Amino acid sequence: MTSTFAILWETFGLLGLASAAAWAGAFCFLVAGIAHRHRWPRLVAAAGLAAAGVVLAAATSTSIRSIEIDRSAEVLAAEAAGTQAVQEKLRGRAANIRFAEDTAADQADVAGVTVAEEEGAYERAVEEQLEKIPAYRARGKKARASVKVAATGDTAAPSSDAEATDASGADPAAADVEPERDVRKLPESQLVVADRFDRGNRGVAWTALVVALGLVGMEYVRRFNSTFDPVWPLPLAGTPVDGLAGKEHVVSLPPGGFEALPTWLESLVRRGESFLLFAAADPLAGRSELPWVSLGRFGLSTPVRNFSAVELAADPSLAELAFESAWFGRGCTVITGEKAAGDVLARFAASLESRRRCRAAAGRTLDIIWAIDAAPPAEAAATMARLAAATNIRWSRP
Repeated sequence: MTSTFAILWETFGLLGLASAAAWAGAFCFLVAGIAHRHRWPRLVAAAGLAAAGVVLAAATSTSIRSIEIDRSAEVLAAEAAGTQAVQEKLRGRAANIRFAEDTAADQADVAGVTVAEEEGAYERAVEEQLEKIPAYRARGKKARASVKVAATGDTAAPSSDAEATDASGADPAAADVEPERDVRKLPESQLVVADRFDRGNRGVAWTALVVALGLVGMEYVRRFNSTFDPVWPLPLAGTPVDGLAGKEHVVSLPPGGFEALPTWLESLVRRGESFLLFAAADPLAGRSELPWVSLGRFGLSTPVRNFSAVELAADPSLAELAFESAWFGRGCTVITGEKAAGDVLARFAASLESRRRCRAAAGRTLDIIWAIDAAPPAEAAATMARLAAATNIRWSRP
């Protein structure tokens, strides 16, 4: 009996070995990444290997399913049984004619039975045996040897060349013979073993892919909701994503000080958030928009307005416009100058108080950033910290 290893090597081959190596490597990266602080690259590598394992497992499965069952031994046994059956039938028919002087050899003689009768009985007997083989009938008409062995041991005389060929010189029986295909064949018992391992291989590969994608998604959301550590930021900000992972609503300014602000502000906008920035000078160097979605040369941007704190303090409607635009995610505002900045912040804190009384919250996180060296007004800063989580804002200060 062929060993299981030999069967797997015959059916799976290098393609199946590669699929198993791919999902095994995916599991190794998953185990190595779960407990690691910088797990993102390992999880992405695991997802890539798992996807490769699924593709290779599918290709392996297609290759295995192309192997046909080898029933040659069963066909030979059926033909031998048919030959035996027809010999006994014809011998019984000939045995009805008996003479006193017949010997044992005479009784075994099938004289009186024509070649056509013998051939017809042989074909019917063989067909009866072949019908017992599963799926044989679905494979179409097959050519078999035209030589039948009579009870006497003599072979039937072959037909003449004139009878075997038509006027064009072609064999009429050849038209009914299905051309032999170049396919692999294995015994059914071996294919059953290969099919069982094939289902297991595909199941494990898909399991590795689902687990890897799930962990990648969880890690992406966790880092997306982090303050300074997003990866591949997309404009997905909103309460559904906020509820999947914890988010800090009161934070310090990013490491790196004033020089790190432009990169941080861009990442906030790419996540779909908006901001109101208080700074002594404009860190964006007068830029009027920041990219929201970038697709090569094409993309969408978020407008960025620049006002001085004195302007907003002198015009309450302009301050309200700046706050409302950021609250609804329609634009961002940079407020420059230390003078009157505290008054503007107090006005924004009062706007948050009024929204909290009616239980309103920003649909996408609004970042209110104090990047001025002087401390913000204590009462306004305390209101911002108290209402940050309830109104979905992120209050940032030194």
